Formats: sequence, C-alpha cells, structure tokens
Amino acid sequence: MTPSIASPRASFPLAFAIAALAFSSPDAEYAMRWEPADGGPQSASEVAYLLGLGTPTVTTFEVRYYDAPPPANAPDSARTIVRERARENGASDLIVKYRRAAPLHGTWSCPLGTAAKRAAQVDVGFGPGDSVERVYSYTCELVADSFPPSLHATPRACTIAETRTTANGVKIEAWQLPNGRTLLEISHVAKDSRKELDKFRAMVDKLVVAGARPTLASKTRLAGQCG
Repeated sequence: MTPSIASPRASFPLAFAIAALAFSSPDAEYAMRWEPADGGPQSASEVAYLLGLGTPTVTTFEVRYYDAPPPANAPDSARTIVRERARENGASDLIVKYRRAAPLHGTWSCPLGTAAKRAAQVDVGFGPGDSVERVYSYTCELVADSFPPSLHATPRACTIAETRTTANGVKIEAWQLPNGRTLLEISHVAKDSRKELDKFRAMVDKLVVAGARPTLASKTRLAGQCG
C-alpha cells in the first residue's frame, strides 16, 4: 500500500501556524519598583531567594541619560527617552524609547536607522495599593559608539551603575541612583493577558508582604536626574 502524502496545499496552514509560533514575541513587560531603604528585600539575591527563582546570572552596566529634543518623526503625545547602556565588554547599547498613554495605530520610525532593533510593548507597572498603570512603549536599540548627530543628544553629567540579575525568566535590576539611594525593580516579559498579570501579581504580593513599598515613579524620573 502506498503511503499517503499530504499535499502542499493541505499542509501549508499547519506549517504557517508553526512558523507563527516560532516567530511570535511577548508583548508586555510586567514590573514593580521600590527603594529598599523604605523597606522590603534589600538586594537582588534576597528577591531571588524569596521568590524561589533558582540560580541567577548577573551582569553589570553603566547607564547614562541624554537630553534631546523629540525627533521630527516622533509619535504624537509621546515622551522621548534617550539613554546609553555601556556593557562590561566596552560595547554600548544606544536606546531611544517613546512612551505614550495610548497605543499607536500604524507605523513608527526609529531615529537610529534601519540597522537598529525595534520593539513595541505595553509596560504594566504595579504601584501602591495594588494599583496598575499601563504605558505603551516603542523602543529602538543600536550597538554603536555614539548617537547620530541628527538626534542632537547631549549627555547628562552623571551615570548610574546597574546590576542585572536574571533567573527563571525574571529580571531583577539594582540601580544606584545619583542621590545615593538604591532602586530595585523586578520585571518579567510575557503575553499581555489576565493570566500573566495574575502570575506577576503573585510575585508582587510576596514582595509587599516582605515590606516592599511599590512606586510608579519611572526609572527615567528616579535615575535620570543628576542633581
């Protein structure tokens, strides 16, 4: 008996579905920030232990914010954030991020050129009293020595030491702020769904019970001011 062979027409939907799953990407970053001086876990290692995240990997960066006017093609009603993240190996990630209260409809342009990586997601931040804030972000990132002159980016005077701890898909960042205080942030990238929201909320609840006091103040606001 001759084995049956599925026709290309019949197998195409399955192949297309598999390819779509392979290239699909998460579309939300769930995050909570707090200053350990006000209570709660005091370090990334304490957070990882409390949440049972397993053995982490640790990397360090030096972050500098820049002042720059909004590019001519920036989305309407968007805040422009420009920063540089220097890695341990000397390479620098140049980042331009647009943040806005509502999602964009249509395309958006990256001022770092066509070689830059682009990403769009909703930032879901947990604040005091179980409050949740949603902000839509559109980011382009490029490994390069300097921002293009067309961006008119001026570096701020201070830098921030960032230590990033990653374990079991969860990222814990410790930022040494210019005012001498430390900022901790826990985050996780996943689908924008009620299921993932509740999963992250369970981690937030454990941190709050341990004394952490969530803040909705952004890292740009807390870390980007040198004075």
